[in-house]
Formats: sequence, structure tokens, C-alpha cells
Amino acid sequence: MSTMYQRIYEYYKTQILEQTLKSGQKMPTEQEIGTAFNASRITVRHALQHLVNDGLIYKIQGKGTYVSGKKDSMQLNYLLGFTAEMKTIGKEPSTIVLGVKLTEPNEKVSKKLNLHDGQKIYVIERIRMADNVKVALEKVSIPFSLVPNIDKENLEKSLYNVLSKKYQIEPKFARETLEATFADQRVAELLEIKQKSPVLAIERLTYDKNENIFEYTESVYRGDKYKFTVNIEV
Repeated sequence: MSTMYQRIYEYYKTQILEQTLKSGQKMPTEQEIGTAFNASRITVRHALQHLVNDGLIYKIQGKGTYVSGKKDSMQLNYLLGFTAEMKTIGKEPSTIVLGVKLTEPNEKVSKKLNLHDGQKIYVIERIRMADNVKVALEKVSIPFSLVPNIDKENLEKSLYNVLSKKYQIEPKFARETLEATFADQRVAELLEIKQKSPVLAIERLTYDKNENIFEYTESVYRGDKYKFTVNIEV
């Protein structure tokens, strides 16, 4: 790093970590930063990119650059839905329902849910938000036979509450697979992040109290917003 590059980077890193600049706050423009530090635009751009790489800021195309702040930590030790998970970390959850479709599963989903030929599924696709920030894209596949007419229910709130109250389905445990990857064009547009930004892709099979699989979920979480933790005991 050049001295000026380092100076700009360290200044904004400190401002963010000390929460002088708060999560969600818009950053000054490249021109404003360049004027304040008497630095070239390319030097400013490199410093900002380093902050992006550190997960401290993020860019929304056509809107500007915003403060990420520290990443929220989500646990993997016990089963919670998104709504409950957000409330445990002090965030206000909300949801945009992109669609609820009754369809035939592809081969992968059919195997995941142990379905027979001809069985249909509901596919529920939603954008999950925390404090009105889009943080995850979620696609849930559930056998039609378990949840007929779920498309008539309000799915902007907790899906698990609907499953419990309407269909008497109680989740008992889940198996998850996490993979670090990059946002494709659709994910980037829906979550308002840059294409090829780092994301966490999660696949989850959820089992009911009788240890039958009732749900297969594919989620993509923004890598600049969340990290996942797990406790390991001897």
C-alpha cells in the first residue's frame, strides 16, 4: 500500500469499527474522499476496494457505497427459522415473497425429499431481510401432500409458524451443508449486491418429530453481512 492508500483505508476502517460510521450508512463518494485527502480517484478506489474485501463496506450498483459494519453471527448449534434467528440477534425480520408455485420436482429435489414419481411440491421463494436490508435469498421445497393450499397462507412471516399451526408439522432437527461461493447475476440483482460478490450457499434438509424429511431449502446469504458459528465440545 502507498502511504495515502493506507491512510484512507485505516481512517475509514477505524470509523466503521468504532461505529462512528454506522451499519447501513452511506459512504462519501470517491470524489468527496479524494478532495478530503487530496488523493487521486484511483488511490481512493483502491482503498475502498480493500474495505469491500474486508467486508466493511458494500456497493449497490447505481446507488452508492454503504457501511456493512461488523458481521452478524448466526449459530449452527440448534434449529431456528430465519425469523426467530434474526430476533435472537436483535434484528427486525421481514420478507418479500417472490412466488409460491405448485410444480413437479426435478430429480435432485425428488431424491432429497424421498418422493415417488408423480408427487408434486410447493416451491416457495423469498427474499429475507434484517432491519429492511436484503440479506438472503431462500427457496423452500415442500411436498404438496404435507401442505395443501399453503399458497393461500401469509408467507411474509415465519413459515415454521404456519407449518406448526396449520399443518401440525414441528421441526425436530436439520442437516445443513455450507459452501462459500459467488453471487450470480440473479442473486446479485435480487439482493442488490455486485455480481460475483462472496456469498454463503446453504442447503438444508429438515426433519419432523417422527424423523421424516418435510423440507428442502436452498439459501444464499450475503457474505458481507453474516458469518456462521458452531460450538464444538469434547
